[in-house]
This record gives sequence, C-alpha cells and structure tokens, in this order.
Amino acid sequence: MKHLLTAALLLTGVAGAQAVPRLSPSEAESRARAVLETMTLDEKIGQVSMAHFFRFLEGGRSGPIAPNAGEILSRLRPGATLNGGGDAPQPNTPRGWADTLRGLEALGREGLPGGLPAVFGTDAVHGVNNVPGATLYPHNLGLGAAFDPALTQEISRATAADMRSMNMDWNFSPVADLGRDPRWGRFYETFGESPWLVADQVAAAVTGLQSGGVAATLKHFVGYGSPGLGRDRANAEISERALHELNLPPFQAGIRAGALAVMANSGSVNGLPVHASHELLTGVLREELSFGGLVVSDWNDVERLVTVYKTHADLVQAAAASVNAGIDLYMVPNDVEKYGAALKEAVEDGQVSPARLDEAALRVLTFKAQLGLMDARPAGSGVLIDHRALAKRAAAATLTLLENDQTLPLKKGRVLVTGPAMDSAAIQLGGWSVNWQGVGKGNVTDVPKISSLATALKASAPASLTVSALPDTKRAALLQAAAKADTIIVALGEPPAAESQANNSTLSLPPAQIGLLRDVLGTGKPVVLVLMAGRPVLLPEDLQNRVSAFVMAYLPGSEGGAALADALYGRTGFPGRLPFTWPGTLGEAGLTADRPPEGAGEAPLPLYPLGFGRDYTSFRTTDAGAVATDAGVRVNVTVTNTGDVAGTGTFIVNASLPPTGNLETVRRPVGVVRAALKPGEARTLSLMVPLERLEAFTGDVFGPVIGKVQDGLYMFQIGDETAAVNLP
Repeated sequence: MKHLLTAALLLTGVAGAQAVPRLSPSEAESRARAVLETMTLDEKIGQVSMAHFFRFLEGGRSGPIAPNAGEILSRLRPGATLNGGGDAPQPNTPRGWADTLRGLEALGREGLPGGLPAVFGTDAVHGVNNVPGATLYPHNLGLGAAFDPALTQEISRATAADMRSMNMDWNFSPVADLGRDPRWGRFYETFGESPWLVADQVAAAVTGLQSGGVAATLKHFVGYGSPGLGRDRANAEISERALHELNLPPFQAGIRAGALAVMANSGSVNGLPVHASHELLTGVLREELSFGGLVVSDWNDVERLVTVYKTHADLVQAAAASVNAGIDLYMVPNDVEKYGAALKEAVEDGQVSPARLDEAALRVLTFKAQLGLMDARPAGSGVLIDHRALAKRAAAATLTLLENDQTLPLKKGRVLVTGPAMDSAAIQLGGWSVNWQGVGKGNVTDVPKISSLATALKASAPASLTVSALPDTKRAALLQAAAKADTIIVALGEPPAAESQANNSTLSLPPAQIGLLRDVLGTGKPVVLVLMAGRPVLLPEDLQNRVSAFVMAYLPGSEGGAALADALYGRTGFPGRLPFTWPGTLGEAGLTADRPPEGAGEAPLPLYPLGFGRDYTSFRTTDAGAVATDAGVRVNVTVTNTGDVAGTGTFIVNASLPPTGNLETVRRPVGVVRAALKPGEARTLSLMVPLERLEAFTGDVFGPVIGKVQDGLYMFQIGDETAAVNLP
C-alpha cells in the first residue's frame, strides 16, 4: 500500500495538471455563449469542424509548422485539430510535439474567433502511443484481465501527465465497447466481455484522465462492439433489451464519472448508420443517459454516409442528417472546406436550423472552456515522465496462466527461448503503437525501446539456469539446440494491426508460427507457450493439450518482457484472469459467460471460461453471505490462500435472477472481489452490488422493454460459495 500511495503522490506532483472540467458547467457555458454571440455563420460552421493538424505543417505532411499556417487557420476556423494514428510532427519527440502544438495554439489565439484556439485531440489508448519515447502500457484487454480499476486509473492519470507535457488536451479514450466476438479487429481495445465489469474499468479510466487534466472520450456510442461476423464496422443487430442490459452500462458509468466527450459509432445498428441516428445520439444518449457534453464523429464518417453506406445522396444531405441526429463536431481530417460548404448549404436551405448549429457550436466552445483554453496557461515541459516501473507493474498484473504441469516456475537446467514474439516490439506492443497499425507500419520508422522476453530472461536468470535464445528463422540450429535444452519457451503472437485490418475470422496464428510450435513439440521436450495476442486463438487439434505450460500475455506493453521473466522464474505469480470467454472451436466464437439457457437444454462449454486463470498457489472461498440494503446487496466472502506462496485471489461475483418471463442468464457477472494474500492468510472481502446491476429488462419480442429489479430470490456465487437473498 505504501508503494502504491507513493506512486500516486509522485504522479500528482509531476503532472502538475489541473483536473478537468476546470469550470462549473454554468460558468463554462456562460463564457462559451459570450463567444458564440459574436460569431458569424461561417465561424460557427468552422467551430463544429475538426481538421487534421497536417493542414498546418509544411507540405501538408510531417514537418515543422508552415509559414502560412496562421492564414490557413483563419480561413478554415476549425474548432479542433487531430492527428491520425501515426501522424507526427518533426522531430517526432516529446519536445517536437510540445513545440508544434504550442505553436498552433498561439496561432489560434491570434486568428480564431474570440481568440480561442482549436483543441487538439489524439488516440492515446495505451500511453501516448504515437510518440516513440513514451511508455506504452498493456492494451485494455490486458488491463481487463487484471480486474483492478485502481490500476487502470493510475495508468490513465500517467497517460494524462505525458499528454499535458506535450500540450495535448483531449484523448479519444477509453473504449466503452464490449469485446463479445474475438474475431473483431478491435477486441483488444476493449476491457472484456462483461458489461458491469467493463463499466468499472471505464469509470476508472475517465477519472484518471480527467483528474490529470485531459478530457476523456467514451467510444464508440453505441453497439460498435457487436458487429456481424466479427467484422469491423459491420451492421450490428441489437434488441432493446440487449442495448440496455449489455451495451449501455459502460457508457452510463463513464458519463457518471464525468466524461466530457462521446464519440459516435462509425458502424450501423439495425440497418441505420449511427452517425444519422437521432434515436441513439439524442434519444438514448442525451435524454435517457443525460449526457450533456460534446458528441464527436469518428474519422470521416459523415462523408461515409454517401460513399460507403450510400444512405444519403450527397454531402449536404449527410451533413444535415448527422448534425440533426446529434453530432456536434465532425472529424473531417482532410477536406474541411468541402464539409463547411455542405453544412452551410444545409443551414441556408433550412435542412439544419440555426438553433441546432448554435447548439453544436456552443457545445464545442463549452468543451474548450472546460479545458481551460479560454485562459492563458503555462506551456507543457516537453519532457516525459519515466513510467517504466508502472508499466512493468501493470504488465505483471495482467499475466494469465492457463496451463501448467509443474514445468513452471523455471528453477534449473537449460532453457531455450525462441519464437517471433521473443524480441519483437511490433508484436509485444500491438496496434496503435507509433503507427495505428503498429510498429513498422506506415511512414513512421521509429521502433520504441522495450523490455523483450528473450533479453529479460537472459538478464535476470538465476544462477541455476542457463538461458539461450535463437530466432525461429534458423530452424536447423534451433532444433539442434532444442535437443539439448531441458525446457523450451516459444513466444508466439499476432502481427500488429488495428480496426478492420486486425479482423481475424479464423482466430488463428500465422502458419509459420504454427509450424514452429509443431517442430519444437516434436522434440519431446517440455514446451512453455507464451502468447502475445489481442484475442483468444485456436491451435490446430493435433497441438491442443500438448504444451506443458501456457501463458496468455495479451499485448503487454513496453515492460512486458521483464514482467514475464519474473513470473516464469517464480519471483512473482500470475494474478491475471481471463476477461473474456475462450472458445474451444471457431463455431463457439462469441460464446459469453452471460449466455442464457438454450431451448434444447444444451450449454456449450468453452475451453476456458470468463475469470479463468491458474497460479503458483491456490485459494478457497468460504462463509459467503448476502444482505439486502437500500442501495443494493452487500455480498461478503472469506478468501484463503491455501498454497505455499503469496498470490492474488480474484473471484467474479455472479448473480442469478428469479424468473422474469424472459430468458435470463444463469450467471450475470456483477462485480469482482480481489485480494493479495500471503500463504495461509484469510481475509473477508465485501462487495456492494447496486440494484441497477440486478435489473431485468423484460418485454415481448417487438414491444418496449421495461427495466426493474424483480421481486424474488437472488443467488450470488463467488468461487465455490453461494449466498441467497430475497428482494425487495
């Protein structure tokens, strides 16, 4: 606890950033309205547009600020700017970012309406990932495996500190979508499959970012994580019930945590693109969830209504539809002029009312007032904080041991390490790392420094072990060395990618990696498989159940190698637990823990269930109890470390609801209890389950659904223990 407190105080002191929002809602809106009243129609249209910051750099690409940048800003009048994933100034260093963004802010104060600069937004989704010198943390899926919202909050605040040092104000994070289909390319950007467990992580991320002075963005509202066939941006068919029970809780949690912005889903729901859905963006988001902040589009998605979805005949109609649906700020990275002309025509011919345009512009201005942009402020230092200790601690918390026949921990003998993930920054960091498609992709050649598995294993090996490493490309030499080894560690992983490029319809690894695994298993030596991937993968049938140990490392970030070495050597354990259901076959992709009973009475069994994970020790649950209160149900359970080493006991609390007339899941995850325990130590843990987590949304097939806590017997399962309580 002392270590954690010290780290938190250090972050607070170094960041030096004032939390946002910095003004009360009424004061921020009052100051914004005073600016709005001075603006012309063209200025308001500019205010609701977001331009790529390359528009203001030399040559319209990576470089210094252009000599005519001030003139371009004055002409476009953008309310916001952004960079695409991997687009960077020159030099692509913290100082380079700080100077470029400070320079654009100064130009904005000189040439934009009210002297109010454009706000800069970026995707800093696991650290400030576009900057090669920044510390990168595990992607969200790994943090979901840690089941530790306090850790997520700490990482988010550290990310905010680095952003503010580079004069960045706005993060397009966290992802509040659910990871329900592992074939989907953005599965690794989610915190997992379970709505209420994800909700806790989302709230923590929002709190961390905004306490560090950076605006958070909940994305992608709503249903983006439920695409057909697991393909990015495919249509999602979502019932009213699924919307309320599954999709909305993480967004509701983020809104309650104070998120200043929401990004719209760039896909479609029930056949309608969300960017044109008044029902979702206004009816659900504004009226039902009471969100009062800024709604921003995703990349170029108003134009996609014309070019991809073909739901609107031209950009004028598309602009009108999106603004009327509820989009306040359009992320129009390249052709700002074209969009501005289209929106102006839509206003002038009555398709968009002046009042709606004023409302959108006011929200952009209010957003900037909340960030402190209406006042002078100190420049960022351009110096990043060394967060490597936090990154290592985070990676260690995610590691999940799926199989172990006592091969681990490694204690003595000769260990051979191989596989493409043993020393690859690209695989270890995954997508959204320097480039949005990952290291080595696009026009940015920088390779971040990482602690790789092979290097860390060799550098920190105990005296009783000898460790060697050979690349899998030297197959003959590798197999000769394998014949002399006592244990072989094979590090495999998915090539980095993002969005649709990361779709994996077969949940498979590249054939060359499967061939490597088959070859080393053929030696008959114990094989430890370390997987760095953003989803569960399926091994060929002839390789299943043949590895001696299996470690899921997710995408562990900059310090993943050091964290893995400590765990493999037994200096630490494996506290991570699966935040998703691992299917046994491709036909079970999309199987989740909260699937209700089937009419045939059959219940598919996954390869590994939600919350699964082994460790070097074991835990027992006893003395479970449940007590109804006005706020919900308080669940208690005693957890004992029954093994010989320290470890972290993590148990999902599942609720079973009384009959409601509709299908209900047998086990609804409603929370987690978790404790680090010494050998033999026992501790009674308590969890308050709010009543809303026990609501059932019932109704007929095509009718409206009504959410309420039903009267009856509720059962709570924690480990092997159950407790019952009657409500009301």
